[in-house]
Amino acid sequence: MRNAIKIGELIATTDNAAAIGEKLQDVVSAPDQLTAYFTARVTFLEQLAANALPKHILLANFSGDATWSRYVAGIQQVFEEAGLFCPQIDGSSETNMPTLQSGLSITMLGEQQKRTATKHEQLSWYTYGLPLVGNEILAQPEDVAQLQPIFQAWKEGIVQQVWPVGSKGLQAEFSRLFGEQQVKSALNVEKTAGPCAVVLLGIDPEKEQLVQKYFPRNFEKLRKTAL
Repeated sequence: MRNAIKIGELIATTDNAAAIGEKLQDVVSAPDQLTAYFTARVTFLEQLAANALPKHILLANFSGDATWSRYVAGIQQVFEEAGLFCPQIDGSSETNMPTLQSGLSITMLGEQQKRTATKHEQLSWYTYGLPLVGNEILAQPEDVAQLQPIFQAWKEGIVQQVWPVGSKGLQAEFSRLFGEQQVKSALNVEKTAGPCAVVLLGIDPEKEQLVQKYFPRNFEKLRKTAL
């Protein structure tokens, strides 16, 4: 598993956002719903990386009572894109102290799915999306890896493994996945990918000819060589 924790029979994944939102002193100005959407999107992708699907969601809201409904709407948007029913959302809001900047954390508790286990070295690996962060996300939404085709191809077994790329960038994930192998990509492998603007996808080689219809844009096969 990537950034997931197994708690009994459940898989827990979490992500947070700070100083991004509608407060005057936020570093990045963005609608609260969009902030929650991208935070929940990361958490959902981490569930897929663990071959799990969320069954319950916990929201910690540090932005004040008024933002709760907007954050919930952002979380629900993730599940609407995937074509899934949104699980129950529970949590709490900071109402005792007014905060100057926005902040939230989203945790998903999921159940592992029965899927064919394939070793990552037996898969064909691709990057999907461009490494973007902050205001770049707002300016280039079409270059962010789209959730719906990822989930659809994962559900159909074409994508065998989902590996989100976050703030540490592609090179850090290459090292985690491929060890001593040298990996070549046309993307900037050192740049942060923010809220998983890039996702690494492990494709079943026998179904590789089907994959292009799901990902017609910003989709590149990785080239790996031994050092």
